Amino acid sequence: MSVSAIQIGLHPDAIDYGAPEFAAFTGLTRERLRAANDDNLALLRDAGYEVDGCQIDFGETALDTVRGMLRRKRYDAVLIGAGVRLTPGNTLLFESIVNLVHTALPHARFIFNHSAAATPDDIRRYYPDPASALALGIPRDLEETAMKNPGNAARPEAAHGPREKL
Repeated sequence: MSVSAIQIGLHPDAIDYGAPEFAAFTGLTRERLRAANDDNLALLRDAGYEVDGCQIDFGETALDTVRGMLRRKRYDAVLIGAGVRLTPGNTLLFESIVNLVHTALPHARFIFNHSAAATPDDIRRYYPDPASALALGIPRDLEETAMKNPGNAARPEAAHGPREKL
């Protein structure tokens, strides 16, 4: 069984590119966002993953769009774009999408990209083989990443596990 994924992101026509919250995404335009969405889907498909795009606006209509996609198909992985996740004004939208997906697909893994462009490496953290929907429990590089984080490295449990209760 191949890995099925849904990529949820803001529709290029829904964004006010002049708004301060989107100005943080340097060089973002309708055309660049549209191309990035298309390129991300193509990269994931070329890598062997079965992926559907789900472009949303804001508010309840966004949730209706996601809900409709989730009713039609079971997804193993859910990718949610940076415009939804990283824009402060979209916190409630992001939270609502996560809770909706979690309720509908409790088995699914959430996958978040490191940059504006998704890559097959993002989904490979949990699904290294696109032909197998068997997810890894914890990404292989998580422990190494945690140790590189100065905040984690300073905590005794990062190096030695949880503290004993006194």
